[in-house]
Amino acid sequence: MITKQNFKHLLIHLGFEENKNIFTKKIGDGEYILKVDFSSEKLIYPDGLIAQRDTTKNFSQPENFVVFECVHNLLQAGYNPQHIILEQGMPGGHGMTGGFCDIIVQDNDKNEYLLIECKTADDPKSKEFTKAWNKMLRDGGQLFNYYNSYRKAKWICLYSSDFDENHKYTQLYHLISMQDNDEYLESNPKLRSFKQVAEVSGGKEEYFKVWTETYQNDFISHNLFESEVFKIGNRPYHLGDLKFVDNDTIAKKYHRFATIMRQHNISGRENAFDKLVNLFLCKVVDEKNNPENLKVYWRGASSDNHYDFQDRLQSLYKVGMMEFLNEEVTYIEENEIEKAFHLFKNRKDETKKVILDYFKQLKFYSNNAFAFLDVHNENLFLQNAIILKEVVQMLQDIRLKNEDEQHQFLGDLFEGFLDQGVKQSEGQFFTPMPIVKFLVSALPLSEILQKEETPKVIDYACGAGHFLTEYATQIKDIIGRDEKQKLKNHYENIYGIEKEYRLSKVAKVSAFMYGQDEINIIYADALGRHEKIKDNAFSVLIANPPYSVKGFLSTLNDDDKAKFELYNNLTEESFNSIETFFIEKAKQLLKTDGVAAIVLPSSVLTNGNIYIKCREIILKYFDLVAIAEFGSGTFGKTGTNTATLFLRRKTQRPDLAEHYKNRVEAWFKGDFDNQIEEVFADNYLLKNYCAHCGFDFDDYQNFLQNHNTKIFDTEIFKEYRREFDNSTEIKNLKKKTYFKKLETDAQTELLDKEFKTYAKAIESEKVYFYLMAKDNKSEVLVVKSPADNKKNKEFLGYEWSSAKGNEGIKYLGSNISDDEENINRNQGIYQIQTPLFNPNHLADESKINTLIRQHFMGESITISEQNKEFVSLLPLTDMLDFSRTGFDKAIRTSVQKKIEVKSKYQVVYLEDFPADIKKGKSITSKNAIAGDYKVVAGGKEFAYMHNEYNREENTITISASGANAGFVNFWSEKIFASDCTTIRGENDLATKYIFVYLQSIQDKIFDLARGAAQPHVYPDDIKKLKIPLPPLSIQEAIVKECEKIDNEYENSRMKIEEYRAKIAQIFHDLEVLDKNVVGG
Repeated sequence: MITKQNFKHLLIHLGFEENKNIFTKKIGDGEYILKVDFSSEKLIYPDGLIAQRDTTKNFSQPENFVVFECVHNLLQAGYNPQHIILEQGMPGGHGMTGGFCDIIVQDNDKNEYLLIECKTADDPKSKEFTKAWNKMLRDGGQLFNYYNSYRKAKWICLYSSDFDENHKYTQLYHLISMQDNDEYLESNPKLRSFKQVAEVSGGKEEYFKVWTETYQNDFISHNLFESEVFKIGNRPYHLGDLKFVDNDTIAKKYHRFATIMRQHNISGRENAFDKLVNLFLCKVVDEKNNPENLKVYWRGASSDNHYDFQDRLQSLYKVGMMEFLNEEVTYIEENEIEKAFHLFKNRKDETKKVILDYFKQLKFYSNNAFAFLDVHNENLFLQNAIILKEVVQMLQDIRLKNEDEQHQFLGDLFEGFLDQGVKQSEGQFFTPMPIVKFLVSALPLSEILQKEETPKVIDYACGAGHFLTEYATQIKDIIGRDEKQKLKNHYENIYGIEKEYRLSKVAKVSAFMYGQDEINIIYADALGRHEKIKDNAFSVLIANPPYSVKGFLSTLNDDDKAKFELYNNLTEESFNSIETFFIEKAKQLLKTDGVAAIVLPSSVLTNGNIYIKCREIILKYFDLVAIAEFGSGTFGKTGTNTATLFLRRKTQRPDLAEHYKNRVEAWFKGDFDNQIEEVFADNYLLKNYCAHCGFDFDDYQNFLQNHNTKIFDTEIFKEYRREFDNSTEIKNLKKKTYFKKLETDAQTELLDKEFKTYAKAIESEKVYFYLMAKDNKSEVLVVKSPADNKKNKEFLGYEWSSAKGNEGIKYLGSNISDDEENINRNQGIYQIQTPLFNPNHLADESKINTLIRQHFMGESITISEQNKEFVSLLPLTDMLDFSRTGFDKAIRTSVQKKIEVKSKYQVVYLEDFPADIKKGKSITSKNAIAGDYKVVAGGKEFAYMHNEYNREENTITISASGANAGFVNFWSEKIFASDCTTIRGENDLATKYIFVYLQSIQDKIFDLARGAAQPHVYPDDIKKLKIPLPPLSIQEAIVKECEKIDNEYENSRMKIEEYRAKIAQIFHDLEVLDKNVVGG
C-alpha cells in the first residue's frame, strides 16, 4: 500500500525532484507540473485539471496517493490536465449525491471517455481492491452507477497501485470496455448489446447484465497508459510489455490457475496441465516470432472474439509443434477456405457461407489443444472459451524467455496438478529446484569441461527438463557467458529423453524459456534404442528416473530386452522395478570415467531379488563416489525415501570386472602359481579379504586347495555348515537309496565334499565383490538428512504447503522468524540457508555439494564440525556385510558395530540358547478393536488396545522400526505383538535372564538399526546376537540381583543410563562377561 511513510520513495521512483520538502515533476515539455508539499501535506495538480472537491488533494487518506499516482500516469501517457476531472459528483435524488467518481477523463469534445475508481492495493490488513471488484461482479458496484450517469464513456476502470516494503512498484487494474463488438454479437443473435440497452433507456442493472451475460465480465489489465490517448486497446501488445516473474508472483499465478479450475469445476488435472503446456508452447513461439505484435493475449471484448482468439492460438501451436518437437499438427486457416471458392461462379457467396459454417463447427466445436472441457458443440465451445480466456489472461503479462534466472513455474505446476494422477500410477516424482541445483553442482563439471571440448550430457527421464536447463545454466560461468557460440555447441550435446508426450513438450518449452533452444528433447522410451543415443558416449548423466512401474518391459522389443543383464529369468507381467533397469542403462550410456547422479528409492540399496543383481552391476561397473540419502518431505507429497548415487564409470578397457572374475576363479581352483603371481602381483588382495573377515590366510589358502584346514572351525563356516545341513537339497540327498547304502565314512566324505563346494560358491562370490569394492577409488562420502521433521526442513532449505492460495514449494529464507507464517515474504531460492549448497556461490567450500565435487576429483576433503552431523566417509568394503551366510551385497550407509562377547562360559547365538524368536503381526489402530490387550509396536510404550492377544505372559519385545528401533522391553501380561520382534526362552527363568542380558547391551542393540530415514532392527540380527550360557544357578543369581535394581529404579530418580550400567556390572561381577570385551 502507498502510505505517508513510503510516498516520498515512490515519488523519487517516478522521477520527482525534491527541494525543501517539496517534490516536483515537470511533464511533457515542462508545461504541466505536479507537486507534493510534505510540510503542508498537499497534493498539487497542474493548472487546467479540475478537482470538484478538495478532499482528494491532501494526505488525509491513502487512496488520495493512488489517485495522484494515476493522474501522473495519465499525464505521462499524453492526456492534458484539461481532460481530467477529479471527484465529480454523480446525480442523485437531491442534487449531486450519487457518489463522487475519483477520475473522469473527457475527450476533446468534453464527452466522457474514461471513468476510474481508485482503491488502495490489497495487503494483509486491507482488501479494498478485491472487495470493490467482488461488488462489481455482484451488482456492478460504484463504476456502473457512474456509467449510468455518464453513458458516453467508452471505458470504466477499477484501479489500484502499490509500492511495497521492497520498493517494488506495481499497478493492478481491471479495464472494462463499454463498447459493443459487432462481429462477436453477430455470432449469436440471442446476445444482447449495450446499444440495445441504450435504445430503450435501460439503467445500471441492464448495462451490468450485458457485461455479465454477453461479455462474461470481460476486462483487460493492460493498455490503459500504453495506448495512444483516446485509443485504449488499439496498440499492439509487444515484448516490452511483458514482465519477468518473481517467487511471489509465481505463487499468485499458481493460485489463480487453481482458482480458475475450481470455479469452472475442471476436475481433470492432467488434461488441464496438458492444455496449460500447450499455451506455454504458443507463448514461446509468440515471444520468438511476434515480439512487436503478440498474439497470445486477450484484446478485450471490444476488439476480440473467441473464434479469432483461438484461431491465433492454433496457428502458433502448429508452428511450435513442428519447430520444437518435429510433430505435424493439422491446421487450416480460414483464408484457405476463401481461396477454395475462387473458381465458383454461381451462388458463390451463399455456398461459401454454408461451408464456412461447417468449417467453424469442425474446427472449434470439437476437442483440440486448448479444450479444458470436453467440447463437442457450440455451447461447450463457449464455456471452454471463457476458461481459456481467463487462463491466457493469467499468463499473458509474464515473459517466459529468461536466460539469467530459473523460476520453477512449470515444475511447481507439474507437481501441484499431477501429484494425484500420473505420479501415483507411474512412479514419477518431481525434483525440487534446490535438489536439482545441489546434484548438478556436486558434479565435477569444470574438470570434465577442461578434458573434453563438448562433452555429451543426458537425462534419460527428463520430465520437465530441470536437470538439463540447470546444467546448461551452470556451465555458463565455466565457459563464459559471452561465449555464445561455444555455449550453443554445448547445448547441442545435451539430450533429454522423456516417455510421456506431455512432459516432452514441457521440457522443450523450458529449454526455450532459458535461452537454450539447442537442447535435444527426444520423445521416446529411454530403455529402448534410439538413433541419436549411442552407448559409451556420454560424459555426464543426471536423472531422477521413475520407479515401480508395472508392465514397463512389455513396451520393449526383444532386442532391447536382450541388452540388459537384468532381464534374465524375469516375469514381465509382475515385474515393476524399472529403476533397476535405469541403473543398468546408465552403465550402457556412460563412457569410461563418465559421471552420474541418479536419484533412486532407498530400497535399491537393501532390497532382495532383482535389487541384488542391480547392486552387482553398481559394484562391477562403477566407482561409488557418494550417496546422499533424503527422507520423506524432500519430493513433495511422496513419502518415498531416496538415495542419490554419485557414480563414476569404471574403465572398460581392460574390463576390471572380467579380470577379477578370472583371478577369483583361478584362486578357487587352488591355482597359486608363482609365475602368474609375478605377473599380476595380486595375492595381497586375497590376504586383505582374509584380514577383513578375520580368517588366517594360510588356513584360507588350504581351504581353496582342498587341504586340511582350521577354517571350518570359524563361526561363519559353522553357519555355512548349519545352513548346508538344513537345506532342502541335502535333506533330499540323505533320503535317497544310494546314499543310505553308503558306509558312514563314505557318507561323511560325500557330504564334506558337497559342503566344500557349497562353501566355495559363497566365498568366491564374497571375494569377487570384495575385490570390486576394494577397487573403489576412494571411501564413499555418505550424506544423511536428519530424521527430525523440523531439522530436515532446515537441512533442505524448503518445505511444502498445500494451504489454499499458497500451494507448492516454499523456500525458507534466512530472514524469516520462526513465528512468521507468510512464506510469500521470503526471497525465493536464493535466500535459502542449507548445508547442501550455497545458491549464490555454488563453489562455497563449507557446503556439502563442494565436498562431493572435491571427492569426485580425488582432492583431500575436510568435513567441518557443522557438517559432521550429516556427512561421513566410509570404505565401501565396510559398507558390505561379509559376515552373513546370505551375501546380498546390501550397501549399508551406517556401518554396524560388531557385538563381540567374551565369557568364561560358553557363548552361543541367541537362537541357540535356545530361544523362540518371532516377528510380530502387523495391525493398525484403524483395524484394532478396543479390548483388554496392549498392542506393542515400534515405540517404548504400548500403542493402543485390542481385543485379542498373540503372545503369552513373560515376553520380551524389541522394537522393529522407527526412532526407537532396537528398544528392549519385557511384558509380564499377554500382549498383541505388532511392529516388534518377540523373544521367549524355554522357561520364565531363561526368558528373564535373556531380558536382563539384552538390557545390559541395550546401546549395542540400538546400533543394529539400519536403513535410511526409517531404521529397522531385523529378527535375523536378533537371532545372531551372542549370549553367554552360564549354569542355571548363575542365571538365577543374575535375575535376582537385577530384580533388586528394578525395585531401586522404580522407587528412586535413578537415570536409565545408570540403571543399565548397574545391570551390566552384575554380569561383570559374576564373571559372566569380560568387562573389556563387550562391544566393538
